[in-house]
Amino acid sequence: MSKSELIFLDGRLLVLFCTLAEELHFARAAARLFMTQPPLTQQIKRLEVIVGVPLFVRTTRSVKLTPAGEIMYERARKIAADTQLMLRQARRTARGETGSLVIGITPSAASSPLVSALSHYRDAHPEVRLDLREMNSVDMDPALRSRVVDVALMRPHPLDADIVTRVIYEEPLRVALRHDHALANQRDVALEELLEFPLVGYRQDISPYFRNMIQALFARAQLKPEIAQESVIPTLLTLVEAGIGPALVPQSLSRMRSDSLRFLPLRDVAGATAQVVLAALRDQGNPAVEGFSAALAQAVAPR
Repeated sequence: MSKSELIFLDGRLLVLFCTLAEELHFARAAARLFMTQPPLTQQIKRLEVIVGVPLFVRTTRSVKLTPAGEIMYERARKIAADTQLMLRQARRTARGETGSLVIGITPSAASSPLVSALSHYRDAHPEVRLDLREMNSVDMDPALRSRVVDVALMRPHPLDADIVTRVIYEEPLRVALRHDHALANQRDVALEELLEFPLVGYRQDISPYFRNMIQALFARAQLKPEIAQESVIPTLLTLVEAGIGPALVPQSLSRMRSDSLRFLPLRDVAGATAQVVLAALRDQGNPAVEGFSAALAQAVAPR
C-alpha cells in the first residue's frame, strides 16, 4: 500500500468495515450506520481497492469475511477501540477529569475541612493524580510562578495580577489557651480580658496575614496587647501549651491538642474570620484546576 493509500484508509472506512464484519448483512449494517445500502457497498468496494484484496465473499444469500478480511477485522477492531479510547481520554483531559494536580496547602488549612473536601475530590476524580505539598502562604506565589505547584490553598496576602484568587473557606478565630488558664472555664473571651496576659503572636516574615489581622482587631478596639513571643502555626500551639500565653488562632486548629488546650470563641467581635483562598496563575494551562476549584468550593460551602 502506498503512502497516499494509507491517507485514505481513515477511521470512517474502518468503522464501516467493522460494522459490516459484525453484521455480515449489508442492510443491517447500513441501518446501524444510519445510511442507505448503496453508499455502504461503494465504500466497502473502495476499501477493498485500497487494500488490494477482497475482504468479503458476497452471494445472493450471504456475506462472509475472506481470510484476509478476518485478519483485517481482528486488527481493525483493536484500532477502532484504541481510537475511541484515545478520543475519550483526550476529551476527559480537556475537561480536567484526568491528569495531575500539584497542590500547595498552608499548614493552618491542613487542619480544616478542606482536607475532607480534598478526599472527596480524589474519590470523585480517581484519574486525577493529586500531589499535596505543605508550605507557608508567603512561599506559594513563587511556587506558582515557577510551576512547582498548579494551585495553592493559602491565606490571602497581596499578589500580582498574574495570580487569581478565589475565597474557598472562611472560619472564625478562637482563643487558644491551656486547660488550667484563668480564662479556660469561660464560655467565651473578650479582647479586653486578653490584655491581662502576655500573648503568643505571629511572625511577620512567615505569617503576615494572621499578624496583620490580629493587630487590626486590637487596634479597632483601641487596645494594645503584650506579645510575649512570635511564632508560626503549628509551633505557636506548642508555646501556648508551654504556658507562654494564649493565642488567637483559626477555628480549624481546635482539632489539634484538644487534650491539653481549650479553644474559646471571641466575644463581641463581628466579622473576625480567617480566609483560605485558592490561588492559581491566570495562564496556568492545567484544565484540572478549574474543576478542582469548583468542586472544592461546593464541598466546603455552608449547608
